[in-house]
Amino acid sequence: MSSLSPSSVTAGGAAFTLTVTGSNFVSSSVVEWNQSPRTTTWVNSTTLTIPVSAGDIAASGSADISVDNPAPGGGTSGSLSLKINSPQTSGITTVNLTANDLAWDPVHQQIYLSLPSADGANGNSIQVLNPQTGTLGATAFAGSEPNLVSVSANSQYLYVSLDGASNVIQMTLPNLAISNTIALGGDKFNGPYFAMDVQASPVADATVAVVRGTPEYSPEEEGGVVIYDSGVPRPDVLCGWIQFGCTSSTGPGLFDSIQWGANAAEIFAANSEDTAFDFYTIPVDASGFGTVTDYPGVVPGFFGSIHYDAATQLVYDDDGRSVDPANGTVVGTFNASGLMVPDGSLGIAYFVGQTQNQTSGSGYTIESFDLNHFTPIATLTIPNIAGVPTHLIRWGTDGLALTTASNGNSSSSGAVYLISGSFVTGASSSAIPAENVRRTWKRAILPPGKSGNLSRLGFSAAP
Repeated sequence: MSSLSPSSVTAGGAAFTLTVTGSNFVSSSVVEWNQSPRTTTWVNSTTLTIPVSAGDIAASGSADISVDNPAPGGGTSGSLSLKINSPQTSGITTVNLTANDLAWDPVHQQIYLSLPSADGANGNSIQVLNPQTGTLGATAFAGSEPNLVSVSANSQYLYVSLDGASNVIQMTLPNLAISNTIALGGDKFNGPYFAMDVQASPVADATVAVVRGTPEYSPEEEGGVVIYDSGVPRPDVLCGWIQFGCTSSTGPGLFDSIQWGANAAEIFAANSEDTAFDFYTIPVDASGFGTVTDYPGVVPGFFGSIHYDAATQLVYDDDGRSVDPANGTVVGTFNASGLMVPDGSLGIAYFVGQTQNQTSGSGYTIESFDLNHFTPIATLTIPNIAGVPTHLIRWGTDGLALTTASNGNSSSSGAVYLISGSFVTGASSSAIPAENVRRTWKRAILPPGKSGNLSRLGFSAAP
């Protein structure tokens, strides 16, 4: 054995998967927790995993972890200690790096950042970040202006959209080698499509859904939604609102933000471009999309996104609504809006306000809410934030990560903020024992000089 990931946890935290790294592991190797054998998954000769329950880490202390190989020629390794720390007040770590997007890899226990060309020598790359320590790891060249990122179902691939090449690339994990390139095509009149949302399937590593659009024109989402398997598009697509030459019976519509259902048998989508504010549910099969069910006016709010949580089986939006996708009804509303991410395993929803604190003139406040009763739990202020919030994700047992970017009106660049500790784990009494937290994204800022017929959508161009 050489290492444990994570190497430490907080007492009272949620269940998680412990990754054991070493050498000479075999398919019958067994990980022992304080000399007690545990159900073990063999990943390869250097990696084993075991599930760790919340009861295992209910109290502070440590657990001795070892590996036993069967006879003949086997034996028991030396042990490594997993620290179970007492709950602490939340810590905030700042990583001074501008990232277009970020995604959490639960298998390899690291975050991937997409770096724009403006980041200099390491620009146009994917950067590895260890959120437990706040340290940067390897970088890998991705292509021209990598943007949205999504980790596949079993952390075999990272999908990355390229804003400079009209492509989505597939990178193997954890070595970040480019294994496939998906060309997104284009519109006869408005030119190439770019990815407006990228969502890896929750059940199949080689499958990804992409919203195609033309961000310099309105409506942006005019290329529809396509599901790709190993880079090959499924024939039944969702047609965009004014997509030239699209003959599919599913559409047209404005599908700006998408989320897979838990078993990949359906996709949910939202229109955040015009005042119809549609919420859609669409069945998915091997051929692609089935008939769209449209619930108009369910998710009002421009340029927001939706987030599905498999534990609650509900969809949440950045304006604070909770929607039952089975019938398109709003089942509750949080008294908050902004970037949000739900976590049914903890029973908590997190929101980052879209305005700075009025008292200090700097910093942003994160609010946590009981996910099932919509009541507030706690607040945490991150002082002296550079830029404005753009993305928010959950990571590990007790972590949040937030990216920021320049708002175009100041010289401050963006950064990455890591939050961990008791604020994240919260005090909710209604946690649901399940976990399937997907990446969340937000196109929070209209780019300067945005063109297109914005007046048709009910708002004017950004200054």
